[in-house]
Amino acid sequence: MSTLNDTTTSAENGACAVLGTGTMGVQIAFSLAFGGKPVALWGRRAEALEKAKETFVDIFDFLVGEGLAAASEKEGVLARLTCTSDLASAVKNASFVIEAIVEDFNQKQSIFKEVEALSSPETIIASTTSALCARDLQNGLARPEKFCVAHYIQPAHLMALVEVVPGDQSSEETTAALTKLLEETGKAPVRCPDIPGFLFARIQHVILREFADLVGKGLVTAEACDTIMRQGYAARLPAMGPFEHADLSGLDLQNSAGANAVWADLCTASSPSQTPVGDLFLKEGHTGMRSGQGFYNWKERDQDVFKAERDKEIVRRMKINKGGRIVMD
Repeated sequence: MSTLNDTTTSAENGACAVLGTGTMGVQIAFSLAFGGKPVALWGRRAEALEKAKETFVDIFDFLVGEGLAAASEKEGVLARLTCTSDLASAVKNASFVIEAIVEDFNQKQSIFKEVEALSSPETIIASTTSALCARDLQNGLARPEKFCVAHYIQPAHLMALVEVVPGDQSSEETTAALTKLLEETGKAPVRCPDIPGFLFARIQHVILREFADLVGKGLVTAEACDTIMRQGYAARLPAMGPFEHADLSGLDLQNSAGANAVWADLCTASSPSQTPVGDLFLKEGHTGMRSGQGFYNWKERDQDVFKAERDKEIVRRMKINKGGRIVMD
């Protein structure tokens, strides 16, 4: 039995197809297969599909090294994963099709319509979008009631949270079936409203807006802000959410003179360009890791090492949440 997803689901139930061979598509496909589902990963380019096969092996070996999977499971998990550039064969027998292509509205709707024409009328189509609303994506589909957003969080093979976002026309049966699939594959689905950013990205933007405003004003460094999050909130949030903390500290304090002063001083910019940092970096061609420069210099800081350390830290916290212990040196 897979220790990461802790599932006893049989591979015969809920065949899945994942569309897209980018980071999210590959990670989602692996997560589903690791959770016991047969998965067809579809992509247009043969070289991307070959790379995906290598990534599947790398992910599994990483999990074995971290004690989250048994080496003996490898053959079975990889056998549940197939790669194809034929969309018809990928979706023909799929109960669930999860789209993870580029964040382009027209391309997504186009492929949804292709899937509808090639798959069973009972097939549920989901998108892992974080930027487009479910209501708009399902408009124009022949079976909009069979559509729902399933927003996985990166890295999708490690993060348990998945946001389930039904559109106005999504049926309760569709939402329930998608939620069940996620639970069966070891995820923690949370139903979210169909609003910009849903919940996860929305709060992420709130935090970034405030910190970017302070960095832009020269009041604090990006490093200090990241340390506040990693060493402060990241340590406390697993034990206590913001509403629990408000109750603990006292709701009267949430409406005190001090709290009112903080709220009045918070950044209220309605777009990134209105903050002191604004689109300064973009104007200079700096887009973050992709260009080698953002808030940090990624030409000097090793991107692969950063990602590997990120994954190891997520795994460490997963183990703690499952009852593991930290042994101090």
